[in-house]
Parts: sequence; C-alpha cells; structure tokens
Amino acid sequence: MIPSKMAKKEGYSEIIYLDAVNHRYIEEVGAANFFCVKDGVVSTPELTGTILPGVTRSSIIELASSRGYEVREEKVDVEYAMEADECFCVGTAAVVSSIGKIEYGDKVSEYNGGEVGPVTRQLYEELTAIQQRRAPDEFGWIVVVE
Repeated sequence: MIPSKMAKKEGYSEIIYLDAVNHRYIEEVGAANFFCVKDGVVSTPELTGTILPGVTRSSIIELASSRGYEVREEKVDVEYAMEADECFCVGTAAVVSSIGKIEYGDKVSEYNGGEVGPVTRQLYEELTAIQQRRAPDEFGWIVVVE
C-alpha cells in the first residue's frame, strides 16, 4: 500500500507492480489484473502464486478467446507492455478499465491518445451486457438466486 500511496501523492492514478525477482515482469495494477493488446493478441500475466486469480480475469480470458482473440497467459515484460497497442486492468471494482498511459523509468507510452482502445471497449461492453442481462449469457456465468 505504501508504494501506491507514494505514487498517488506524485500525481499518478495507480501503480503497476513488477515481479520481486527480476523487476521487469508485470504482476498487477494496484488490486486489479493487467492485460495488454499488441497486434491483436491479448496478453495477461500468468498465475504464479503472487497474482490474484480473479473471476473478472477468468471471464475476460474466456470472453476474449470466444471472440477470436489469441489470449496468452505469460510473463509480460514491462518493455513489451510499453510497446502494446492498448492496456487495461480488470477486477471486481475496476470491471474493465482502460490504461491511458504508462511511465517506466524515463519512458512514457500513451495508448490510443489517452482514449479507450477498441479491444478494451469491446470487452467492457460485452462483459457488462452479460452482467446486466442485456445480452445472453453463453458462458453460464449468471446464477439466479431465489
């Protein structure tokens, strides 16, 4: 929590955590899971025991795969993310939230002119449509509680 508090004091919206060994592989964004899109491939950090295996993460992986995207669960090097076409984070509170810009060292990468990218928008719209029952649940995620 201290690094996040320090980053916010410096004007950043959130902090991206890197692995503790190499300090170059992305783990999470605050309390949310990280995704990036490059050349139509959706990448997210593989579960290594230090990354939350969230329900929203699993849902986005399943949704993106079903929409024809290649989804890779792998080590995501921060340099790779800096060169991505778009980045976003997912979680219970974040739902699917676009990342407009990442600063790493002396480099700054801005995605889609600071606007929401097309893959991020599609996944957000389709996930929330299922959650709000505006679209059919083809995955069996909705459970009726009586």
